[in-house]
Amino acid sequence: MPDNASIIFVDDDINVLRGLRRRMMGQRPNWSLRFFESAEQALVGLDQEEADVVISDMRMPSMDGAEFLRIVAKRYPQTSRILLSGYADEVAIQNGTAATQHFLTKPCKDTDIIHAVERGLIMRRYLRDPILTDILSQLPERLAWPETFQRLHTILQFSGQKSRIELDDFARQHPGLTALALEQAKREQLVPHGQTMELIGLVSILGIETIKALCVLWSECGQPDILDPDHIDLKLHRPMVLGQMAASIARMQNMAYETVDHIRAAALLCHIGEVVIKQVRPEGYEASRRRADQDECDIISAEIAEMGFAHPGIAAGLCAYWGFPHEIVENIAFHHRPEAAPTSASQSLLIVYAAQHFARKAGVDGAARARKYDLASTFISQCGADRKWAHWEQSCISNHIPLDRVTH
Repeated sequence: MPDNASIIFVDDDINVLRGLRRRMMGQRPNWSLRFFESAEQALVGLDQEEADVVISDMRMPSMDGAEFLRIVAKRYPQTSRILLSGYADEVAIQNGTAATQHFLTKPCKDTDIIHAVERGLIMRRYLRDPILTDILSQLPERLAWPETFQRLHTILQFSGQKSRIELDDFARQHPGLTALALEQAKREQLVPHGQTMELIGLVSILGIETIKALCVLWSECGQPDILDPDHIDLKLHRPMVLGQMAASIARMQNMAYETVDHIRAAALLCHIGEVVIKQVRPEGYEASRRRADQDECDIISAEIAEMGFAHPGIAAGLCAYWGFPHEIVENIAFHHRPEAAPTSASQSLLIVYAAQHFARKAGVDGAARARKYDLASTFISQCGADRKWAHWEQSCISNHIPLDRVTH
């Protein structure tokens, strides 16, 4: 576990801060801990010295936790952000998740706080790989922070009538994104074929993180104004298949709406790193594909051999920068090799991994491609999914819609 990590706690209750100071310093003496009684004080502290993780209470005078973390996200995008909120706050912050990478519901145990912090620290250490950092620094602005995604990201951080008006205006200007979200909902049979729906309704059905993920895909594919579901681009079809399969498995497991949203978003963005590599390092991209075919090896091994990095790291690094929750970033980073993930026996990672495995087998050259990848049997067993696996596969493949059958 990373030592000498810099952690900031923000709460207007001095007694809460005193208790946190006493307990956290006793359990994690190597962490550098700072405590502030207001968001304003914490922002001054961050200006003086940045932090690895910020944990803020929701209800504070002058500036609440959601607004505070929105500012932190803008000024310090690499800082992990955790919000402590009571049940009564959920309605107030339900549209403010874009600035928060992890929620903890009060009251919570000290171990819950420590685990959330450690998860954020582990992902930061992973994403600070020098080669990965160098590649991300070379990305042009249109790839590193798409303007359309930035606008949607900002709109979704707020709730209320003004936010609804802005979202409606955004949807009118970008009908292609609404069409893409509607197509995803129809593929998952959440909306009947032939029915239309506004973007705000699709946000409610699919979830904020899914809409953000679809916006990323749509932006990186050129933001088409018109989306023909009968002739959809392979660059969109492939992640949509993964998203559909992952969401289907999550619903079979009776997972909560928010969990399904997070799992689907991770599956949708698993291969966004390939899109970026193809544009930034085209020679390395082609060389790694040739090596995978010639050596009959998996694509991760081929990418690392040719370029020194692999697409999951690029995708995870971007998604962390874009403010997606820790769990989504982790699931993207380890979707090829789940046994290497810092969180053991993660059900959400298992489902994302399963969706990719089943989608690969369902492809036109599925049998040949599947032979290159060893099944993560130990991880599947650790998650207690041995008996479920065959059922998941049968369900996903039987409901798979090949590109040439995408008709309505």
